[in-house]
Amino acid sequence: MILIDFPYAVVVLVIVGTIGGLLQTRPIDKILMLAVLGDGLVGMIATYQYLDVAMASSFMTFVGIIIMMIGLIRTMEIKKAKGELH
Repeated sequence: MILIDFPYAVVVLVIVGTIGGLLQTRPIDKILMLAVLGDGLVGMIATYQYLDVAMASSFMTFVGIIIMMIGLIRTMEIKKAKGELH
């Protein structure tokens, strides 16, 4: 059985989130990659045992992603109503 150390898994999350965010073209995919990047950053904070900061940043990241998704959905609805979106 192969065990992966937690800091290496965190680095993989950060790299995947960063590269995925740069390469994705759809806005929803970019938001999801931002969530992966945020998870990696929260894991990095937890690695250094700042668990109170990790809890707070985890909650703020979650709320921020939800707000961005709501904004994206509203923007798509407005564009669809104006006929700009296929």
